[in-house]
Amino acid sequence: MSPQSQHVETVDISALFGPPGKAREACDAALWQGLKRTGAVVITGYPDAAKVDQRARTGLKIFDLSDTAKRAIASRVMVPGNPNTYRGFWPRRETGLLQNEFYDVGPETPAPGPDLPQMDIFTEATPWPDPEPAPGWRETVRAHYAHLNRVAQAMIVSIGRSAGFDEAAIRARFDGDHSTLRFLSYPAGATSPRQEPDGAVVSGGQHTDESGLSLLWQAQPGLQARGQDGVFRDIPMVENAISVHVGGVMTGLTRGTVPATPHRVLAGDGSARQSVGFFLEPALSAPVTPADYSGETSARETYGWQLLDTFSKRDIWKGVVHPPESAD
Repeated sequence: MSPQSQHVETVDISALFGPPGKAREACDAALWQGLKRTGAVVITGYPDAAKVDQRARTGLKIFDLSDTAKRAIASRVMVPGNPNTYRGFWPRRETGLLQNEFYDVGPETPAPGPDLPQMDIFTEATPWPDPEPAPGWRETVRAHYAHLNRVAQAMIVSIGRSAGFDEAAIRARFDGDHSTLRFLSYPAGATSPRQEPDGAVVSGGQHTDESGLSLLWQAQPGLQARGQDGVFRDIPMVENAISVHVGGVMTGLTRGTVPATPHRVLAGDGSARQSVGFFLEPALSAPVTPADYSGETSARETYGWQLLDTFSKRDIWKGVVHPPESAD
């Protein structure tokens, strides 16, 4: 395999932010073909691209806070008595598969979900550290969320167009504030490397995300994505690089036309690792039926219902999130 083919493709998406026309059509095609060939792509040319590295590194200063400050904004799943459940800080779990800690940020004004018990868990406000890890930290994190949300929205619609689905139908599914910006930290020695069938030694095994679209940034190399040819390729370490990965929600909306992107993290030398992910999710009240379905839908078919059902089956959420009751 040549050195070039060992990396995912790079796509200039600047035309997605311009008017309809040949330039945008060519951009749609390049993004579509890149995802089909290498599973994920690295994007360039989008507005404010030069600010990505600085904003990501500023956001990661959350992990410089004292344990006391981080516990104050931790989920009540981990620190009983705290008011927040879904958003906020998640400390390292000694019994977890991945010994990481992370901080989840939601929209500034969360949109309401369907009328279901416990839906307020997913519409809660983000708890912010006080004091901030650095002057202007919260403002920078908010700007990063808004920036990545705009980029992801443009790409999800582009991918939908290329897959042959109505642009308005795709846009409507994601037209609601519910997405997640996540800052992750893996301390040195925090993972247990294991060997994959292809011989690669990984710290984060192959998986797909449950989002519509994932935008990933890494402070250290190691992230790989698998193309439809079954080959894993490196996400290159270049300035202000964001890689784009399709999530399972988009696969369902397009009846499997757009497959989710398997990705993994190579083990490296066991040094500390940090990363940032933005996960574009549908509105809580949006149906997760295929985008070309025009029939009536019920609360059971909304993304909010799906979240409740998914979380109620996870061990760490047992006793906190209960299986949703029928609201038909």
